Amino acid sequence: MLRKIPTQTLSADPQLATVRAHFDERGTALCNAAALIGGDAGMARALRLISTLREATRLDRTARRKLVDLHRLLSLDPVMDGFEPDLTSWVLLDPASAEVEQICLLTDQLHALLVEIGERDEQQDALALEPWSQTAA
Repeated sequence: MLRKIPTQTLSADPQLATVRAHFDERGTALCNAAALIGGDAGMARALRLISTLREATRLDRTARRKLVDLHRLLSLDPVMDGFEPDLTSWVLLDPASAEVEQICLLTDQLHALLVEIGERDEQQDALALEPWSQTAA
């Protein structure tokens, strides 16, 4: 069983809190999906991401890259940074099976999380630039 990601600790980074909450709720399912698609290497990638999130104080570039890599794995993106998932177990699955439906749902939810993180980045950038635009006027 996976150790829970701390969600009660205060973080100055609201994005990290959002990602931790997402993985607190879906972490085990994401690990299982990664293992189903990428075998032991896929599972290891998901576990490294969870470990990174557990130890992080903010959502840095490394954690973001690992999130994107997990999404690409679940999306069956064929090659990512030299890692080619073993898709032999994937072809044995029935496309109408509950496992495939669950993986698709998890992939969509992870995509929505990535979009939310990107939107928060844009909001933070706009707030950071706001004082500059007021003094320029």
